[in-house]
Amino acid sequence: MIELFMVRKAKFGDYVDIQGGSPEVVQDKNGLWHITHLYREDAPEIVTHISPTQRGTVVLKDKNGKPVEFQVSRLWQFEGQPCEENSRKTGGEGYNRGGAVGRRK
Repeated sequence: MIELFMVRKAKFGDYVDIQGGSPEVVQDKNGLWHITHLYREDAPEIVTHISPTQRGTVVLKDKNGKPVEFQVSRLWQFEGQPCEENSRKTGGEGYNRGGAVGRRK
């Protein structure tokens, strides 16, 4: 028997469940996107010219085992961490910490 599931879009609570929070996402006046993981103690900030919707999605299971569609750019495990590790391997310094100009937490 084949069981079909409707895949729903992730909500704030889904990001909290999977990684402890959802990053703040803002676009500045120059068109750059700032994705700041304020829920993390070190608050890394990813700056990119590619919008979160252009970066795509991934389907993961929620805490109940149901499929949920997440924005890849909002998941540290897919965007932040691997990119930062690759940068450091090639001599880069990684992302700025503390949020955009040390604002809010």
